[in-house]
Amino acid sequence: MQDARILEVKNIKKICREKQILDIREFTVYRNEFNFIIGANGSGKTSLLNILSLIDSDYKGKLYYKGQLIDKDEDNLKLRRKFSVIWQDPYLYRGDVFYNIALPLKIRDYNKKEVNYLVTKMADKIEISNLLDQSAHTLSGGEQQKVSIARALITEPEILFVDEATTNLDEESVEFFNSHFIDLLTDKMTVVMVSHDSRQIKELADYVSLLKQGEIANSKTNNYCSQLKSSSASESLILI
Repeated sequence: MQDARILEVKNIKKICREKQILDIREFTVYRNEFNFIIGANGSGKTSLLNILSLIDSDYKGKLYYKGQLIDKDEDNLKLRRKFSVIWQDPYLYRGDVFYNIALPLKIRDYNKKEVNYLVTKMADKIEISNLLDQSAHTLSGGEQQKVSIARALITEPEILFVDEATTNLDEESVEFFNSHFIDLLTDKMTVVMVSHDSRQIKELADYVSLLKQGEIANSKTNNYCSQLKSSSASESLILI
């Protein structure tokens, strides 16, 4: 159904240094679902994520939001502010943890009272209330990623993009992410997640798309993923 499709790709090609990175005829992100993108390193997963999240406009082809063509030559600031990204390597700004989490609210002109309330509430949910006054650059890798997650979720984005957020984390931090992540999302949020984590895919996925050498090799819908969630299948069995 058209209204279930929040983002659509049509004939997207991405070329970098004369090398074709992506060649995707069709790809769909479904509203209010967990949309997983998997594939080997170098298959183009992050490149696709960058296009979908409007970070990269240097491509050929068409990208649609709720059926409307996105003009990649425009600023699209209003639309981009509906999206958030959690990166594999979190980038934190100079200043304390509170400042980093609050920044998206401040640039959206939330008042001081709203900012204080929302940041305090989010920090409590992610269990980093004790870090709010600490310099962001003194944090451990796991703590930095928690701050990055808090900052991405603070505005309750319509679409959340996650680029292998647990790859560089210690085991304890990975366990926290996998155990708490779904509880941090709103019912109206759409998630696009690049992951190699078989547990994440097994427990969360509604749709899974496999990228091979820049092309969509296969896609499976929620019926398949529901079977996967109730099975003992490993990531290696997905989409074969």
